[in-house]
Amino acid sequence: MKLSKELKAGLIAVFAIISFVILYQFMKGKNLFTTDNVFYAKYDNVEGLEVSNPVSINGLKVGQVDEIKPMTTKDGKLHFVVKVTIDDTFEFSNRSTVEIFEPGLMSGKEMKINLFYGGEMAKDGDTLKGNYQLSMFNSLSSQVKPVKDQLSNVLLRLDSTLASTNKIVDEQNRREIKLLLSNLNKTIETFKSTADKTNAILAGNETGLHNVVENANKTLLTANRTLDKYGSVADNVDINKLNGTIDQFNQTANKLNNVISGIQNGNGSLGKLMKDEELYNNLTKTSSNLNQLVEDVKANPKRYVNFSVFGKNADKK
Repeated sequence: MKLSKELKAGLIAVFAIISFVILYQFMKGKNLFTTDNVFYAKYDNVEGLEVSNPVSINGLKVGQVDEIKPMTTKDGKLHFVVKVTIDDTFEFSNRSTVEIFEPGLMSGKEMKINLFYGGEMAKDGDTLKGNYQLSMFNSLSSQVKPVKDQLSNVLLRLDSTLASTNKIVDEQNRREIKLLLSNLNKTIETFKSTADKTNAILAGNETGLHNVVENANKTLLTANRTLDKYGSVADNVDINKLNGTIDQFNQTANKLNNVISGIQNGNGSLGKLMKDEELYNNLTKTSSNLNQLVEDVKANPKRYVNFSVFGKNADKK
């Protein structure tokens, strides 16, 4: 069967188109004859991710980014749905996450699957949870921004403080500060003159002060000698004799205590006198009679004593 030139030209054109499409898809990293699984992930920010960027699991490339499709919700919020193809020989949990990250300082964005162990296996067409990792510059920027904000706040406070200081130190306050400094200088000059006068007084009485110090030194030396003599006298005291004297004094005190105890107990004349109430009453009565007799003798001496110049006794009454 002979093919016409037109049919041959058509077949060649179709083959060329198919080859071009396959080559184009291959250059984009797609393989039309593969059975890879397709997964989706949603992001608010793709961080510069592009189609055909690699997808890895634990550092091994297992797929690539197939499509990035922007979508707008009813409330006007924009998000991105990223389609990735993964080699079907790799199985993982549907609770694993797909993360956008930057492997190096100057490298482009990539995606990796953070494996989660447990749960059901992810199936072709599932939507996985998306996540992204800040790049080094973004991380530094996020750390520097709070410091910058704090520095700005400090500068604002410093500026307000300086403004308040300028308000406080106005013209009137400056005059008062100058007056205060002037008064302070006068006070310092007064103290200086007083110090000069004090130095002059001390210089004029230097001899007297030296005499006072010398007299004080002599007094201290005399006191030291007296203490030394007292110490030598104290060393010469016979401690045994002193103890013997103290013992004798204690014995005498004990005897005196015994005598007092005997009197309190009614022993001896004094004790009986203290304890015998009848004897005490008799002595009191006798003493009273004796006093009456003495008074009567003083009042009537002739009643008790008779004498005559010629030796003749008078009649007794």
